[in-house]
Amino acid sequence: MTAYVYKLQHQERWAGGISDPWFELTADTQDELHDFAAKLGLPRQGFQPGKPVGRQQVSVSWHYTVTASEHDRAIELGARAITHREASEIERRRAAELGVL
Repeated sequence: MTAYVYKLQHQERWAGGISDPWFELTADTQDELHDFAAKLGLPRQGFQPGKPVGRQQVSVSWHYTVTASEHDRAIELGARAITHREASEIERRRAAELGVL
């Protein structure tokens, strides 16, 4: 199983400053993602199914949003830190595998 964490590309601004960084956690499959999220102690309600793409309305951007401390714990548990660009490549690969590109 491979889980991945990456920093959100655009951070929200709060009270004139940038809030603490947020990250997204994803994996090669949704089952792997849910298993890894459970090891992190994330509630299943935190799962974000992503936005549908293609004619089949299939999502390839499913993830959990995590804090900096959850990011660090995910790395300790074996998640691989990736860039936003690498995350986009993973989503493109998923879309291609599903035939929604």
